[in-house]
Amino acid sequence: MPYGDVMTSHDFEEVHLGEEDVVVLERLAETGRPGELTKEYVLVLFPPVPEGAYCVYWEFSDEQQIFARLCFDKEDGEMVEKRKHNVLHPPVSGQNTVV
Repeated sequence: MPYGDVMTSHDFEEVHLGEEDVVVLERLAETGRPGELTKEYVLVLFPPVPEGAYCVYWEFSDEQQIFARLCFDKEDGEMVEKRKHNVLHPPVSGQNTVV
């Protein structure tokens, strides 16, 4: 299945909690990278996937080494989490950037 996994920092700012996955992904014109196809060095930047949700991962095209994760409820598709992290400055254990 083909997918795109690049967005800009502006794209990231334009998505909001509560939006539906079909709306967000259509606006981004990309699907994001599924967790099972995402490198471990990116996955470890983020806490466990919220219960009942699925997440997709993105790399910022305009900010080096910044990755984002958008998580959506499996039942209604509503965005339940939006996070970003820098690979070069990973969060300290127990700290995560929720946006």
